[in-house]
Order: sequence, then structure tokens, then C-alpha cells
Amino acid sequence: MRELSSTSWRRRGSSVVFDREALAPLIGGEAWMVSLRTALGWLDAFPTEPPAQATILVTGLEAALETQAPAAAEALLERRVARLIERVQSQWDRCGLVFGFAAPANAFETTGVREEVLFRVQGRRQVRLSFGLWDGSATVNLARLYADRPAGPVAIGFHVARVS
Repeated sequence: MRELSSTSWRRRGSSVVFDREALAPLIGGEAWMVSLRTALGWLDAFPTEPPAQATILVTGLEAALETQAPAAAEALLERRVARLIERVQSQWDRCGLVFGFAAPANAFETTGVREEVLFRVQGRRQVRLSFGLWDGSATVNLARLYADRPAGPVAIGFHVARVS
């Protein structure tokens, strides 16, 4: 899996970010923050103008995944959220779409050969996060996000620059 330590993920593509320090500036006003419900509503009526900010921070995906059975959560990702990602990248290619998570880094597991990201929800159930969000692009274009910190690089999430 590639590694990315720049902040380009804020301006292009789609990301899952679980690091509070990386999310703090976005929550603090550097991003256009919307709920998952609002963002999914765009599939029916997409806004004509992109947000003033280059980053769209979507909240609520983690809760949606945790409150459903894994099969239903994966269906939500594949049928609705993946469509949202494709729509945003086709309409607003200069905006980064970030799904903020409060879960700790160890809630995310990367499988070996297929380099798939699994999200462990309560009860140790797993959701195929990267496959649901990015489908085939996950194995080819997936990058692990890192931030440089005084103690050294820290994993902050996952990113796909463009869904193919």
C-alpha cells in the first residue's frame, strides 16, 4: 500500500480519517461540514455550486456502520456512499471528500495480499470498508495517510485520489 504524508487528501479524492489531530482543523472551520444524511441527499438533488472550502467533511458514517449488521453496512457503502464519492469527484473534482471517524486506529485492519481495509465495529464484527467505498480502486489506488508528528509519523487514515 502506498503511503501519503502530504495534505493533498484535503483537496482531492476521498478519505477516511480517524485521527483527531488531523480532523481538528477541518472541524474548526477549514472544511464544509455536512451530515451523512445531507450528503446522501445530494444524490437526488446535487448542489449546483461547490462549497467555498476545498474540503467536505462528512460526519455520521461511523455511526451508520456501527448500528447495522455488516451486510447492511456494506450495502450502504456500495449502493449509496460509493455513488456519492463518484458524484462528488465528477462534479467537484477540486474538492476532497473526507469521512471523519472517532474510532481509534486499531479499529481499522489492513488485510495482507488484497490490501483491503476492514473496519471493526462493536462486537468485533468487521465491515469491508475500502471495498464498499472504493470497489476495485481500493487495491490499486489505496494509500495510507500519515502525519508527521514530533514523535514520528502517525497513521491518520486512508485515501483514494480517484475512483476509476
